Amino acid sequence: MDHIGVLKRAWKVTWRYRILWLFGLFAGGAGGGGGGGGGGGSSWTPSPDSEWLPTREIERVGWWLQDNIALIVAVVAFFAVLGLGMFILSIAAKGGLVFLVNEAEEERPVRGMDGWAAGFRAWFKVFGIGFVLFVPYMVLMLAVLVATLAPIIRPFISGGQPGLEAFVGMCGGLALGGLVLLLLGILIGVLDTLAVRYAVLDGRGVFSSIGAAWTDVRTRFKDVFVMWLLMIAVGLAFGVVIGVAAAIFGFGIVAAILAEEFVVAGVVGFALFIFLLLPTAIYGAFTSAVWTVFFRRLTGREVIEAAASPGYTPPLVPGAPADTPPAPPAAPSPPAAPYAPAPPAAPYPPGPPVAPPPDTSASPPSPPPSAEERE
Repeated sequence: MDHIGVLKRAWKVTWRYRILWLFGLFAGGAGGGGGGGGGGGSSWTPSPDSEWLPTREIERVGWWLQDNIALIVAVVAFFAVLGLGMFILSIAAKGGLVFLVNEAEEERPVRGMDGWAAGFRAWFKVFGIGFVLFVPYMVLMLAVLVATLAPIIRPFISGGQPGLEAFVGMCGGLALGGLVLLLLGILIGVLDTLAVRYAVLDGRGVFSSIGAAWTDVRTRFKDVFVMWLLMIAVGLAFGVVIGVAAAIFGFGIVAAILAEEFVVAGVVGFALFIFLLLPTAIYGAFTSAVWTVFFRRLTGREVIEAAASPGYTPPLVPGAPADTPPAPPAAPSPPAAPYAPAPPAAPYPPGPPVAPPPDTSASPPSPPPSAEERE
């Protein structure tokens, strides 16, 4: 497979259809999020024993929190709802982006409303694929963490002190468990990427999509691994560019804070946020387009035809199967002999003489004379 060709084609589609950038922003930058809740029921009373604390400031903050508890609850609820909405949109944008890139590859109209409709239509399938793959992974990660830290925690629970072997066991567990989790996380990420495309483009269910993705990874491991490595390189390059830009803006923010120009620092920070939106959106659309173009070629939906050689190509033999190669062209016939006049035909032999036809133009003969005329 031409992996560099996949990157070029994906970039061409991403740059041509700007509507993909909006989906890339939500699919790449929007996540779950949200809020926590707060609140206690008792009023604020500073402790008289905490003389070492800035009592006056703490007391002021406490009274402000107590007087604005309704505002705090409203803000927390707002951000919780906003986080939930962004999470829902991110799942829909993820499926819609796959659908729109496929529409572009099929040379059909690329419309934003069609993308949102397809994204929400496949929302539960896309969410279910991520849930089935990543929730067990998170449980396994927690189990590995607990098993790794157990040699250190157990002595403290029993009232003792962990020995050197406990620290050695913890380091070994972190190294081995971290490597296993890293490899498993890469595999799960690739399975999620391919399974989502089966769900959106083929309408398969959650487990059927995951099974088809696993088959692709197992049978076409080399192609999938090379594509993953290329995307890691692209991600690193993008991270370096964004890091340099963020460092430039960050230097301005720090300089403004040191000069006590807090308004300027806020303006520069907001400018940095706006500046990062566009490259983040383009990068999100591009990465999804890469995997969609790769998926189409991996599954045979897009066949790259070689350039036709000059000359006559004979048609397929009628009734032959589709995979039967065309019959070879017939050998050319030898050139015709130069033109020569045909020999004259032999004369026919003379036939018997033919009597001339009677002369009908003369007057008819007169009848013989009667007896009276003879007398």
